Amino acid sequence: MHNGVPLVAWPLYAEQKMNRVYLVEGIKVALPLQMGEDGFVTAEELAERLRELMEEDSGKKLREHVSAISESAKAAVMDGGSSRVAVAEFVESLKSVRV
Repeated sequence: MHNGVPLVAWPLYAEQKMNRVYLVEGIKVALPLQMGEDGFVTAEELAERLRELMEEDSGKKLREHVSAISESAKAAVMDGGSSRVAVAEFVESLKSVRV
């Protein structure tokens, strides 16, 4: 995300199917690959998703969305950014805890 590159979600095992749903439907940064009944992704399916990502309007919208998220992520980790501030506040709160 930091580099602004969309993903092609290709879950293999464990929780990766849930991750695909989150990436595709939740934060909308990926295109899903459809597996065949045999559990494999065909070369044609992969080629079609990559073509969609690179050439179609839906791919352009996805790239623009991911680019915007990338800019937000970069700003968050800069000095004074929301992530830096949150981590600093968390560290300060830990310093005040007595064990």
